[in-house]
Amino acid sequence: MNRTVRRMLAAGAIALPLTLGAAGIASADTYADSTAAAGPYGAFHSATYASTHGSADGDEDYGQGSAAVYYEENAAATEDGSSSDYTYADSDHRGGVRYVHGEHAAGPEGAYSSHVSANAGGEHHHHHSPGLVGDRER
Repeated sequence: MNRTVRRMLAAGAIALPLTLGAAGIASADTYADSTAAAGPYGAFHSATYASTHGSADGDEDYGQGSAAVYYEENAAATEDGSSSDYTYADSDHRGGVRYVHGEHAAGPEGAYSSHVSANAGGEHHHHHSPGLVGDRER
């Protein structure tokens, strides 16, 4: 892994505990955090959202009526390229569960993209990520 990317990841990992320590400990049914860092060699962003009810993005077709939802995304960019990933999981009140994970990277030697999803039970809603058109990958 590029030394610059490692430094940005380390800075982001250190920033989160410091932020949580300053905020104190609370009990709630929703959790959200976001960390960002930028410097002369690149930038990094990370966000997490978890809730025992509702949607991570307010989209009426994706996560509406969820009993529990978890969403995490990460992105980094340097002079050598960029990468991002996301993970989404939820359960609904009818016993349905869903999992979605994607990764994207690009650099001087090429690009990579991956999207995996699975669901079972309950009512299924289709999520269309930037890599999907209809129900097929581009």
